[in-house]
Amino acid sequence: MFRAFEKIVETASRYVNLVGIVILLGMMMLIVVDVFLRYVFNKPVPGSVEVVEFMMGAVVFTGMAYTGIKKGHIGLGFLVSKMPARGQAVVDTFNFSVSTLFFALVSWKSVVQSVVLYRSSQTSSVLGIPAYPFLIVLAVGSGLLALVFLTFTVRSISRVAQT
Repeated sequence: MFRAFEKIVETASRYVNLVGIVILLGMMMLIVVDVFLRYVFNKPVPGSVEVVEFMMGAVVFTGMAYTGIKKGHIGLGFLVSKMPARGQAVVDTFNFSVSTLFFALVSWKSVVQSVVLYRSSQTSSVLGIPAYPFLIVLAVGSGLLALVFLTFTVRSISRVAQT
């Protein structure tokens, strides 16, 4: 049953990462068009900086869970690698548990804040883009990363039990 949960988390992370890739491509095209229009016709795309800021946040948070699955996040294992296997598993369990809690809290608070922004109808200053959808993207990305770290926590607990 746990393997099915892992597969669901991995698949969801992959699809959310693909959304981030599409957003990144759109952001790159917008920047190229903006630079071209700015230097050739002296007419930049209005609000392009604002849109790129929003897109950049979306790109970061849509890729975090997939990066976690691929073990692409930075880790400092120099001291831990010198420990016996059981000690390594205990340290991993602690680290993954704290990471799970942290990103679950980030996700939860992002949802709460997005509701506040939605109710207050807060928008960006130049184009009037609603801010709450981008916090929902942050919440989804952080929530998926929390689930990735949860799967790592369960695996490391089983390693502690086996050693």
